[in-house]
Formats: sequence, structure tokens, C-alpha cells
Amino acid sequence: MCRNNPPTHEKATLRRGTPPAPLALQAQDGAGLASDLFSPKRVIKTNLAGYALLSVGANYEQKVGLKTTVGLLAGYKLPSTIHVEAVGNLDGERQTYTGDVEPQGLFINPYFRFYPKEAFKCFYIEAFTRYFNYTFLVPYEYEKNGGIINANLDGKASAFGGGLGLGVQFAIAPRVFLDFNAGFGMAVGNVHLETNDPNLELEDYLIIKHNIEQYQDDADVQVFMLGDILTDPKAEATSSKAWADFDNKLFPIMRGGISIGYAF
Repeated sequence: MCRNNPPTHEKATLRRGTPPAPLALQAQDGAGLASDLFSPKRVIKTNLAGYALLSVGANYEQKVGLKTTVGLLAGYKLPSTIHVEAVGNLDGERQTYTGDVEPQGLFINPYFRFYPKEAFKCFYIEAFTRYFNYTFLVPYEYEKNGGIINANLDGKASAFGGGLGLGVQFAIAPRVFLDFNAGFGMAVGNVHLETNDPNLELEDYLIIKHNIEQYQDDADVQVFMLGDILTDPKAEATSSKAWADFDNKLFPIMRGGISIGYAF
């Protein structure tokens, strides 16, 4: 575990066959060097907590110094429902908007760790970067010819950023490590929303475009954890689709989990 062995105090005696002190120190130094040479240099892990969130990935950590490592976490987020809530003013009234989205896609997370005690062992401080590219569907309703059309917006979101994290890692068996970590940061990226419902025509898509632009003038919506991500849209429409782009938006990025791995 993560504790230091207490120092021992023994009376030094010189017996027949015992090497002089300088030779004993050399033997200890040689043993320490051998231990460092044959100690694990890398760990391959998987995040057990990620599976509960329908996220699969692999984590590779490489020793680069006595107290430092670098690593790469990469994986794929499987579709899972996330409830989104937004609050804003529309037509002079405070309104709440809710909906469910199912993001899925790739994420890549390089990182650097400093262990005050020894690489791979005990408490560490982490600096990480993160890139993600997710797709998702946003359900919406559209009124036409006295009826309601239920459809989905196709969404894409990608961003790059970084942050800081803390954690602790220790061996639970020879060459088997357990890693607990958590971190937070911010990323900058873009969102693209598009609808190409076959039930709609050019006039409908132009109305959707106008509504997006009008909405920007009338509403000040704050999305939980994402802030004013729905401001400053660039909306366009053709005879086959309507879309909106939200560029250079801030996204929170959270890093955490419980990983188990094998060292070699």
C-alpha cells in the first residue's frame, strides 16, 4: 500500500566474512539499481467505472522518470441517454426546456503524472488534455397542416481542451494495480445541428432557419453544465435540409474512474 517502511536501527558490528562498509554500500546501490532495472515500466488498464456509463476504452501508462509517467486513454462512448435541461426567457416568460439526447463517439485523453513517492505508486497529480467527437439525436416537434410531426435533429459535437486531476494508484497483487482518479477541465469546440426530415419542404426548412434566428433574438437560454452554448448560431436552409452551427463554445470535461491494470 502507500506507506513508508519505518527506519531500523541496528548496531554495526564487523564479523569475519562481512565486507567493509564501502563494499556493503556498493552492494545496496547495486541492489537498488537492479530493482529499478527490473521494476515495471508500463501499465495497461481499463476503467471499470466507465462500463457503468456505457463507455469502453483502454489506458496505457509509461514510466519516463523515477516519479513521472505519461499515458494515453482512448475509447468509445456507446449510446446512453442523458437528460438535458435548459432555462431561458422567451416572449417575456421564464421557461424550462427538457429533452433526452444519446451521445456516442470517440474520445482521446493524453496525460502526464507526477508521483511524489515513486512512479505508479500512491498519490499523484495529473495534467491531461482531451479530444472528443460525438454524434447525437435531438428530438423535436414540428407543426404542419394542423398536425404534429415528431422528428430528430442530427447533432455533432467536437472539442479539444485540458485540465488537472488527482488520484492514487497501488498494487493489489504482484503486477496488478488499482487506480482511482478524478479531474476537471474545459474544452473549446463546435456543435452542428441539422434536420433533413423527408416530410418537410423548402418552405418548412426556411421557417426553421427563421425560427433559429428569431430564437436567438428572443431567448437567453442557459443549458445545464454547458452555459450559453446555444447563442450566436449560424443558420442556413436549402430545399432538402436546415442546419445551425455553434462555433467556439466552451464545454466542461470531466475525468474520473476506477481502473485495474497489469504492469510489465
